[in-house]
Amino acid sequence: MGSMEDMMKQMVRGVTSKYPFKETIERLKRKTEELNWTVVGEYNYIEKVGVKFAVLEVCNKDFATKAVSKPENRWISAMMPCKFSIIEMPDGIYVFGMNMGLFAQMISGELGGTA
Repeated sequence: MGSMEDMMKQMVRGVTSKYPFKETIERLKRKTEELNWTVVGEYNYIEKVGVKFAVLEVCNKDFATKAVSKPENRWISAMMPCKFSIIEMPDGIYVFGMNMGLFAQMISGELGGTA
């Protein structure tokens, strides 16, 4: 069995942004809307944490409705909404989010396809 770090690296995916911190956030918000998802929460932790760190929470209405309307899918609500973190590090701007491909494998049918 792998280490906790190995498991986290499988569950979370990260990319380096080629844009500045604020522009990265704005581009993520625009892309979310283009994909018919909605930004339902935006948190900027610069003052509270002391580093450029923000979180976007996004949700797809159709997915959410299907997930919580069937008893067998309600456990998914603990993972909603989907979160993306944006953080500025000395070597660049990073965006992290859940590995949706891996998550989709955990759920079946139409929900897996939407995820």
